[in-house]
Amino acid sequence: MESLEFIRGANINQALEKKYRQYLTGHLQYPQEHLEHIDDDIEIGISYYQAFTADTPHKHPIATEHGYVLQGSIKVLVLGEEPQEYQFDAGDFFVLRPGVGYATKNAPGTKILFVKAPGINDKTIIPLTDALTEWAGSWD
Repeated sequence: MESLEFIRGANINQALEKKYRQYLTGHLQYPQEHLEHIDDDIEIGISYYQAFTADTPHKHPIATEHGYVLQGSIKVLVLGEEPQEYQFDAGDFFVLRPGVGYATKNAPGTKILFVKAPGINDKTIIPLTDALTEWAGSWD
């Protein structure tokens, strides 16, 4: 292993134009097409939502996910008996602990830096309900 590994910003930005999520580090289950990542014990990546997007509801039984909003806005719906919606804008930071079910939707132009520790693929999909489908259908 090299003593210094890096990925140039220009390469990251080019890759994000081709695919909305790029991993910078992590033990990935499948290789990425557009960006060579650095294999590490922590997962770090960037998601760039050029258009309104709602991600599939899920949870991480083991990993803690950290999010820093670089630009734009994200709404996070924490699932449970009484779902709670939070909006985070550029400069905001949030943490989702292991076992917390959540859904997200992103305003056009949103860019988020995310970190998951440990860097494992433990995503568990949460089935869509009519209420979740309706919530994910628009920004409002």
